[in-house]
Amino acid sequence: MSTSKVTPRGLEVSINVDSLDASNAAEAKTTFKELDLQGQSRVVLNLEQVEFIDSSGIGAMLSFYKEMNQQLSLFRPSATVLSVLELLRLHRVFEIESE
Repeated sequence: MSTSKVTPRGLEVSINVDSLDASNAAEAKTTFKELDLQGQSRVVLNLEQVEFIDSSGIGAMLSFYKEMNQQLSLFRPSATVLSVLELLRLHRVFEIESE
């Protein structure tokens, strides 16, 4: 479901699924909880492969955001994912990076 590497911005975790939804949100939560932070205090979720997200996927990301003490940003969300984040006004909560 994910791969990770240390970058100058922190630990970058790439979500390697097309949809982050009810079918895999529990797996995502487990993956986030078991993530080896490799000494990093900040995580960047790379969402460029995710084309669809529902409330379950949003819930998994918000849980991880709280667990990370708000040291979580989103990298390259697709236009569809970004529109959902904006509709829910979560673009004001998450730091969203495009480059």
